[in-house]
Amino acid sequence: MTKYPANALVSIYPFTRQPEGEEFIIGRVDTNIFLVLPDDAIELLDYLAAGQTIGQAQWLYQQKYNEVPDIEGLLEVLEENDFVSILSSKKTLSLTHTNQPKQINHFTLIPQSFAQKIFSKKVLIGCGLVLTMALIAVSFDPSIVPGYKAFLFTENVTLMTLILTVINVVAVFLHEMAHLIAAKAVGVSCQLRLSHRLWILVAETDMTGVWGVPRNQRYLPFFAGPLLDVVLASILLLILFAQKQEWLVMHPIALHLTQAVVLSYLLGLLWQCYFFVRTDFYYVIANFFRCRSLMKDTKVFLQNQIFRLLRFSHTTDQSYIPKSEMRVIRCYALIYVFGHIAAFWSLIFIALPTMWNYASLLLGTLSAGYQSNPYAFTDALVMGLLFFVIQGIGFWLWINSLRLTKRR
Repeated sequence: MTKYPANALVSIYPFTRQPEGEEFIIGRVDTNIFLVLPDDAIELLDYLAAGQTIGQAQWLYQQKYNEVPDIEGLLEVLEENDFVSILSSKKTLSLTHTNQPKQINHFTLIPQSFAQKIFSKKVLIGCGLVLTMALIAVSFDPSIVPGYKAFLFTENVTLMTLILTVINVVAVFLHEMAHLIAAKAVGVSCQLRLSHRLWILVAETDMTGVWGVPRNQRYLPFFAGPLLDVVLASILLLILFAQKQEWLVMHPIALHLTQAVVLSYLLGLLWQCYFFVRTDFYYVIANFFRCRSLMKDTKVFLQNQIFRLLRFSHTTDQSYIPKSEMRVIRCYALIYVFGHIAAFWSLIFIALPTMWNYASLLLGTLSAGYQSNPYAFTDALVMGLLFFVIQGIGFWLWINSLRLTKRR
């Protein structure tokens, strides 16, 4: 007996639809689940939502397109993702579902009108002016851009590192809040969480719901975090320029911290350019080229190339992907491969040896005991916790994700 009898009715849960070329992105805002369907599948959904049975919807489709639709395959995918529920022919349609998990969204009390004011045209123009002034200042005096020595503290090392860490944590929170508020401005609720990019611990804003808004409205939420970083870095550069011109006087400690924060912002912006992992700019590129699953499709594409090279017959069919999108996937595959090679090279030959030497120094200080040098012992303990706990969480999340992927 079929799971989807012809005389059964289907309960369609409320969903958004957004045209994307010849397809539609449908989504449930309460669960933040989004799917891409062709327009004829949407027609089948509309038939079912209008009260037609499965058999009647299939007949209407066949009359229009002169072919039998794979309605069972469609319903199976939709049911797995909680878009539909199958009812017996005796029941009436219902739009409720009592056991559906609710998506946890953060800062839901922020009104959309407030978010739209934060990212209004006037504010964006002001951001552009600040950036322009900072670029002019740098062109007059490039030395205000700090180098690597901004991270080298010679006095009060532990205290300065703690202060810089706290400032960077606040900066990361503000970065993610910018994403969240910008998404709220286009009517999308989000949640903040910890995640990882390879073995690097990151904070991220889950903006899955942004795929349910028009394509041109997605850029602001994607760019919001880097935009805030650019503006804050520009303000600090202007302060450094004013200090250099002796328009204001800064305490040496404040000056050093300001330079360190600017360098942190600049490195953070550089990190966004590593779009062989899912950075903010990766999503901008994927959205620009209408590639909804760019990284996933690229992984499948590379796997197919390896299988063909090894003369395996079990390749994954990607003929459904448009030719224009496949061109982007082929180009992105080069970035993906060389980016990962560079990342693993830096891990093996730079990061791990540095961590090993650093750990040896810290263990040497800690093994000497607190009594031998209380300041050095405390300094080593705090620095070790700061460095290795953060790195350890990143590595644990990465290894755990590899295990889950292999299990799936």
